[in-house]
Amino acid sequence: MKHIFIINPISGRGRAYQQVSIIEAVFKDRLDEYEIIITEHQGHASEIARRYRRSDDVTLYAVGGDGTAYEVLNGLQEQVPMAIIPAGTGNDYYRMIGYREKSLEKLIKATVEGREVTVDYGLANDRRFLNMMALGLDAETNQVAQDIGKKLPIPRSFVYAISALAVIVRPKKLDIQLTINDQVINRKVLLIAIMNGRWYGGGFQPTPEASIQDGLFDVCVVDDLPIYKILKLLPKYFKGTHVNESVVEFFKSDTLEIKTPKLSAVTCDGETSKQDMIMFRLIKDGLVLRVPQASTLL
Repeated sequence: MKHIFIINPISGRGRAYQQVSIIEAVFKDRLDEYEIIITEHQGHASEIARRYRRSDDVTLYAVGGDGTAYEVLNGLQEQVPMAIIPAGTGNDYYRMIGYREKSLEKLIKATVEGREVTVDYGLANDRRFLNMMALGLDAETNQVAQDIGKKLPIPRSFVYAISALAVIVRPKKLDIQLTINDQVINRKVLLIAIMNGRWYGGGFQPTPEASIQDGLFDVCVVDDLPIYKILKLLPKYFKGTHVNESVVEFFKSDTLEIKTPKLSAVTCDGETSKQDMIMFRLIKDGLVLRVPQASTLL
């Protein structure tokens, strides 16, 4: 098997690019064939991933953050195994793998010597996503966080918290029509998060019961709130202790649809766009993921 490392050189403020020498050290005494490819522009990771078929006997490693993994996933051909090396600023999806190792050299080695599992991924219209998609406060916050993160070398969780506070002082009400589990819900909301994973934004935990192997999205809807109630809810939303709050509602489903009366900001695995209608479908066991032997995934 050949190991293809797709590296986003700007991910993690250059931290991903620093993995080149580490990867070379891991393979120094190995017989495995490997290749390192540095992306050159947005969307390049998807272009690289499209080159490979299952018959090529390769594993594609996304070296970077959630955005890099998102790009690789969206170019991945059917049944081609993928792996994630968390070298970005967020790395929220990697938490779902259930393997903790501070040394990236040891983590890379453990992944190369690891095993394959199948996990779910989401479809939002024609785009795949690994971890999450959100509208409302989250999407607005992510846009601000991207701008701040490019300028200040501080942890992603702090960037996200600062960005959330900046957005909260000028919150935008979001009108949605949510169709889920044979219900049609029209509501003004602060945010709606459609989750495959459990964490986003550098550690926020909107859906603490989410699993990437249960065949279901976990959906968190937060009602439109005044500023003082948002500030009160935010720490609980970070810790995942907001589940019993009356202003929060949860759903589980493998399909849903969201409509908004006008184009609204949407964040998907860290990538931001504007849309007014999104159809979601969960693809159960759709991704072959290479993980360390000690991963908690089955």
